[in-house]
Amino acid sequence: MTDKFVAAFLALTAVAVSAAGHRTPGFVAIDLGSLGGRMSEAWGVNAKGLVVGRSAIAGNPSAYHAFAWSPESGMRDLGTLGGGSQSWANAVTDEGVVAGYGYLPGATAYHAFVWTSANGLIDIGTLGGSNSAPSAINRRGSVVGYSDVANDETYHAFLWNERGGMIDLGTLGGRFSTAYAISDNGVVVGSSATANDNMSHAFMWTRETGMIDLGTLGGYASWAHAVTDDGVVVGNSQTASGRNHAFAWSRRSGMVDIGTPGLDSWAEKINASREAIGQGYTSAGTRHGFMWTRSQGGLDLGTLGGDSSYATAVNDRGMVVGGSWTPGNLIWRAFAWSQASGMEPLETPAGGRSQANSISNNYIVGSSCDTFGAVCHATLWKPRDRT
Repeated sequence: MTDKFVAAFLALTAVAVSAAGHRTPGFVAIDLGSLGGRMSEAWGVNAKGLVVGRSAIAGNPSAYHAFAWSPESGMRDLGTLGGGSQSWANAVTDEGVVAGYGYLPGATAYHAFVWTSANGLIDIGTLGGSNSAPSAINRRGSVVGYSDVANDETYHAFLWNERGGMIDLGTLGGRFSTAYAISDNGVVVGSSATANDNMSHAFMWTRETGMIDLGTLGGYASWAHAVTDDGVVVGNSQTASGRNHAFAWSRRSGMVDIGTPGLDSWAEKINASREAIGQGYTSAGTRHGFMWTRSQGGLDLGTLGGDSSYATAVNDRGMVVGGSWTPGNLIWRAFAWSQASGMEPLETPAGGRSQANSISNNYIVGSSCDTFGAVCHATLWKPRDRT
């Protein structure tokens, strides 16, 4: 499997993908505006087109509030925790449960929250310390992330749901751990310090097994970033030579190197079809987004004519989004990629740079800026047949 990945990746890195002649994908861009400030950005979208993110507010360009946007209500300020100065929304479920975090009054501590239209912002607290922040939310509304524990000297991965509250997932023997992702059936993955805090290893956690050490590719550190419902984990690990390589892990095969020899790579997301995406360095030393599948190995996503690209999200239909340099490396442009169409640029309402941060099976979200980057607004790309 590793040899297949390497052969496919190195062969494809020699192919330059030009923006010239590309048609615009079947998406139209919608500027979502802001909460009164010059800057806003979208970080999550669900299947119904509910968009979440953060926006600068009127009168205070350095203060950001979490927002939720829908075609019916436009951009809605979700407020802050107890009147604090800042809040951010990171993700949203198809049922409209929003996950994020915000500062408490005094701006010295921040807590994770969930928001619903019925209940507003709910502070989900901490594991006894001052701070907590979410990394992901699954379709059932369970949230994972990290939280300080007593005395703020350590932080642990947590799992929160409405029924059970915040649960400490523990560590692999050290003082620190963070959860990065949760599957819809409650499998949690992340990274934890081992005994004496001298190593950090990828972990998987379930209620039945607790925290399991997934090991490394021969080096001292590894990180698990995403997991499927059937327990396939992807992330990156140091190798014995000190490089960072993307990996795929399963109970049957253990940790398998899907990286490139002598160059760094890391896998960050995986969909229900076990198609993983991430970033890798080509034989020329430039960074490209890639997709990996068990049957095809690694597929270099190419660029929009420049020398670099990065992939941020993939949906269950195998469409990937991210950003890429355009010809001459003059500007970053959001893209959508599929095996059928390759990499295609997305419309940019303001005419400057853009980036795509997340994708559902129907919608893409991110941000678009004017030529000088003085104004950047959250942007929704929706299918043209739905306009």
